Amino acid sequence: MRLVGGHLALDFANTIEPSREHLAAPADLVAWGRDVGLRGDADASTLTRARELRRTVYEVFRPLADGREPEADALAALNAFYAEAVAGARLVPAEGFVWDGDLLAPIAVAAVDLLRTGPLDRLKVCGACPWLFLDTSRNRSRRWCSMGECGARLKMRRYRARAAR
Repeated sequence: MRLVGGHLALDFANTIEPSREHLAAPADLVAWGRDVGLRGDADASTLTRARELRRTVYEVFRPLADGREPEADALAALNAFYAEAVAGARLVPAEGFVWDGDLLAPIAVAAVDLLRTGPLDRLKVCGACPWLFLDTSRNRSRRWCSMGECGARLKMRRYRARAAR
């Protein structure tokens, strides 16, 4: 799976597409976690919670990307995930320190950290798909989650439309 969000919480929110569910089974969640450097196991219950957390993260950050405030319910849900994560997780030494236990804890913590410290002024939504990303370009002009896919596709459509005139 492509990681284009530029932040753990955004990459997690991007694990669903209109035509594809990237977290279809617990093993998918574990594999995604491994790809982003997280440790932990998952079962059906964890997968259900992961999908709820993903929806919550998207419901908090999508309005912010559009210049609006997130709904109070979404913030409350994220706060509940965060409180549960902090209460149940512990840090253990392993090439620095890593979260031990719940695979979802670092995601909830990362989402709250992004809210607290930003850079929210660089948060955007792709012009071609619903994915979120941090625009790290120097002039803040990035419009697509990935130039290789969404950007190239939109540029090709515009080119064909101009050529057809």
